[in-house]
Amino acid sequence: MEHVRHLSVVIGPRHPASRAEREAAAYVHQTIRGLDRRWELANQPFRSVGGFRYRIAPLAILTGLSLWFGLTRSRRRQFAAGVTSVGLSVLTRDAFLLRPAVWESWLRRGESENVIVRIPPRGKTRRRVVFVAHLDSGVHRLTADPRLVGQLPRTLGGMTLLALVGGVLTLLAGRNQRWRMLRSLSGGLALGGAALAIIDEMGPDVHGANGNASGVAALLGLAEALHRRPLENTEVVLAFTGAATAVGTGADILATQYAQEWHDALWVVVNSVGTGELCWATRHGISPYAYYYPHPDAVRVIERVASARPDLGLMGKTMLSVDEVSILRDRDLRAVALMGYDRVTGLLPNWRQHSDTIHAIDPAALGRAVDAIWTTARVVDQAAEWPLAGS
Repeated sequence: MEHVRHLSVVIGPRHPASRAEREAAAYVHQTIRGLDRRWELANQPFRSVGGFRYRIAPLAILTGLSLWFGLTRSRRRQFAAGVTSVGLSVLTRDAFLLRPAVWESWLRRGESENVIVRIPPRGKTRRRVVFVAHLDSGVHRLTADPRLVGQLPRTLGGMTLLALVGGVLTLLAGRNQRWRMLRSLSGGLALGGAALAIIDEMGPDVHGANGNASGVAALLGLAEALHRRPLENTEVVLAFTGAATAVGTGADILATQYAQEWHDALWVVVNSVGTGELCWATRHGISPYAYYYPHPDAVRVIERVASARPDLGLMGKTMLSVDEVSILRDRDLRAVALMGYDRVTGLLPNWRQHSDTIHAIDPAALGRAVDAIWTTARVVDQAAEWPLAGS
């Protein structure tokens, strides 16, 4: 709880690529150094855009303009507009899977960093577990309001289908201008989606106690436990990443550098575990056309954790979220996410809302999260084989 307090109250909101986010990284660095100076500790600096709108809004604007460009009898213009819109539907899906857009390299970027801690076992390293928690916090979003968030797949998430359908109708319109009204409406809705994406990210920064000071605190708690009682043959890596709530840049940089070296590792994303019930996400995404899933090997480990510790109430659930698992799975890494969820709504508690403060944190829930990741590390360390065989 002291870690949550320092991150969310003393430092406060930690916007991606901001000074406050770098202060959070410095706090983690200082805390780890105070535990054990023998551990390998590295900072991984990088530059990132500051928000998700830089990925979604341009795609939506281009979709709307291309569909309106195709409102003509010219077959050449219809073909160009239709092909562009269909292509943008693929890029929109990639955006919801946190894959970088071409134009992001041209945008203004701020400084961010990852903090990576490698905790060796007592004996020879035979296995590895990588726990990931992001340092930054998001902004208050209109679309994440508990009364509206259930419609998110139909609003911003529906952009993929809108671009695809509009593009196909434009290609088939012909000189008779078939479906002109529908095509006009599709273009207007796409531009409306762009405006929504921009407005949605103009809200004030939230304190991010649950998302994700709780995940960072859980990893620091695990570090304290491993300082007292190291594993036998499993190296534990704690990766505190930056700019996750923007476009997942920190996780992308981490995976780019270490995916090959740590390809056989178990990767566990720890996100928003400070309140509610504990689960592993069986399916992620905010778009009905861009779902992604955890690795089966990782799920087998978490299922064994749930079996070993029934008191934690750990179970698998479909989650409305966009997180680092997408980036890790894109590289075929053995990744899974541990999250908290509200028992009534099934959603991440206080997700991107003003209410995400330390007053909403449940110490018992945070304790269960630390127990879960500690047990996860021990399950891998004590397993007779790795990866675990299927049932």
